[in-house]
Amino acid sequence: MKRKLLLTVIVIGIFAAPSLAQAVTPYVSANVGLGFPANSSNSHGYVISYKTSVPFGGAVGLKGDGYRVEAALSYVNNHFDQVYGRSYNDSYSNFSYMANAYYDYAINDSTVTPYVMGGIGGVSISPHGLDLNNYTTKSLFAWQIGAGIGVNVDKNVVVDLGYRYFKPSNYHNDITGSITTFASSNILLGVRYNF
Repeated sequence: MKRKLLLTVIVIGIFAAPSLAQAVTPYVSANVGLGFPANSSNSHGYVISYKTSVPFGGAVGLKGDGYRVEAALSYVNNHFDQVYGRSYNDSYSNFSYMANAYYDYAINDSTVTPYVMGGIGGVSISPHGLDLNNYTTKSLFAWQIGAGIGVNVDKNVVVDLGYRYFKPSNYHNDITGSITTFASSNILLGVRYNF
């Protein structure tokens, strides 16, 4: 019985593979932009404000009829602006690894395609600076949502302008017992190449 079921699945897979290959298109993409980190609140009573940052990243994915799925990596270093009203040279860097899904709204006879997106994954948050010597690198759960537009500038090339709200889980400091929040609004300019 198990052999028949396995054989059936294999046969279906063989016949479905050509149509599936025609239905999806692989792509690669890269982006860079401006990040606007939200103020971080800390359970010990202080607030961290940040300077504008420069996030950048890349992805590999598959494009179907009205949808896209991808695996993406990105990096940003968020420099402190003020803590307790004082300037600091410290920073937190975020290295994220996300699984993203997009829905593209095709417009007839238009080179412009609006989209919405969402993603889940993880982020490695690393502190940098002498004032953060009690903080260690931690991997946290993260999610994001966003929207934007893609513009076809060539048969295979799409220029993308989008907004993403990125939210990691709270950072729990095992040494001090404090809890710090993180979030960021990012405006990204990217390019996508469809194979």
